[in-house]
Amino acid sequence: MNNFYALIYLSKELNPKFTRRKFEFSYSPHKDVWEGYFSSDDSTDRLIFSSNPSETAIFADKFRGAKKSNVTEFFDRIKDQKILTIELADQDRILTLRFDGEAKLVFQVFGNKPNVFLVEDGTVTESFKGSDELLGKPEPTPRPPKEKSFPDKELSAKRTILHFYPAFPRHLVQPIIEHYDLENKSMEAAKNTADLLVDAMLNRAEFRVLQDGNLCLIPDDLLPLENMETFDNVNDAIRFAYYRTSRERRLSSRIQTFKPKLEETLKRNEATIEQLENAEKGLERAEKYEEYGHLLMSHAHEKIDQGTESITVQNFYDDNEPVEIPLKPNLSIAENAQRYYDKSAKAVRSVEESKNRLKKLKKETKSLKSIIRSFNEIEKIYEFDDWYKENEEELKRLGVLSKAKQVTSLPYKRTSIDGYEVWIGKNAKSNDRLTTDAHKEDVWLHARGVSGSHVVIRMNNLKEMPPKHVILKAASVAAWHSKAKGSKLAPVIVTKRKYVTKPKGAATGAVRVQREEVEMVTPQKDFK
Repeated sequence: MNNFYALIYLSKELNPKFTRRKFEFSYSPHKDVWEGYFSSDDSTDRLIFSSNPSETAIFADKFRGAKKSNVTEFFDRIKDQKILTIELADQDRILTLRFDGEAKLVFQVFGNKPNVFLVEDGTVTESFKGSDELLGKPEPTPRPPKEKSFPDKELSAKRTILHFYPAFPRHLVQPIIEHYDLENKSMEAAKNTADLLVDAMLNRAEFRVLQDGNLCLIPDDLLPLENMETFDNVNDAIRFAYYRTSRERRLSSRIQTFKPKLEETLKRNEATIEQLENAEKGLERAEKYEEYGHLLMSHAHEKIDQGTESITVQNFYDDNEPVEIPLKPNLSIAENAQRYYDKSAKAVRSVEESKNRLKKLKKETKSLKSIIRSFNEIEKIYEFDDWYKENEEELKRLGVLSKAKQVTSLPYKRTSIDGYEVWIGKNAKSNDRLTTDAHKEDVWLHARGVSGSHVVIRMNNLKEMPPKHVILKAASVAAWHSKAKGSKLAPVIVTKRKYVTKPKGAATGAVRVQREEVEMVTPQKDFK
């Protein structure tokens, strides 16, 4: 925003406005933004500096009451000192405010670390950013000028322009090359064009903000790019471009924060709804378990050998066809019958719970879709603020806000497999946290017999298992994130989280698995 040529005009505009004004105070109202307040007998004005590398800018603005609570103030030692002059370094973007107490505020308006320094006797005594590490260092100085003769080797048009004019506005180089067809011309032609444009910026600049939001001092007759606005002075142009860019950046940041979480929550809800809509299959299991109970009770008087794992009986529910019923070893036939009655009742309760949850989740998903539709219509930062205020409580109720905050601090990786959220541990400490955070009904996986990442398939409190293909994909991921990564086939433990415990005093990441199944899979990278 503040290219070198803009700073030339800005320093000339700021000098009469701020010379002899007293420094009142300065503080940071937002991250990467410094505001200084300077007063005369009849007014107070602000000098604003953005140290964000993507939108570095310095400009004057009208007085506005400062937010003085919970903020850090800077450069108190020059309070009440008056500005003597404002100077721009030769061929570099370093702007200096000299005070009558011989201190200086030096603005470094370039690079990856733009900053404001308080300099006394040539030494940094305070800085806006990174104060401790910069104390006692020499003040920033202009970079030495480069050789301006033609190089021995042929340069591209872009490199030719920047070779002769290192301070040339970078964002205008490509439009200039295209407008003047410099890609197909000699280095001398590129230099001559740059000479013409630099002379125009120095002697007959126009203060334009282009449609892309960038500042341009090159007159329209030499570079006919579409303008968003034009201004009489450079300060107003910089201020407009900064606030416009700042608003768009803040909107973009908010969109990028919320959009993935809204979409992810909707996708997860729809996947859960699909699972819950299949829950009535549990009634078939309940009916089968009850039949097994009745059939076993009809043979309750019979004795079976200890350790018997199944019994074959005539199924009077199916034309007396023989049916083999699995048994729990060491239980009597009557006790096994009661076990099946219990499983039948549990399956019925699970179906009822699923129906109730399905009804609630469908209602929540309808509300979420409405919120997403209004979110997708946001074009301005104030529209986002209104949208957020209107929907904040509902976003909390739906879990979007809390999950958005949680995801930034999770120490394990999150991905998804066919609509199921999957967590993957990064190291032993991460594995501990992942397994602790998992719900008891989540599916837990780990490569068998080797060290590796804990992997969890999130089940949203559902007691059933996910589809087999989801388990196999997650098992392949667990194998990949283990010492078995290079194997053609690897055994992977699959169990519910409730069967995974951490023995007292066990090492970080170590667990005990009480019940497990094993899947043989080919290690593969994460599935998106």
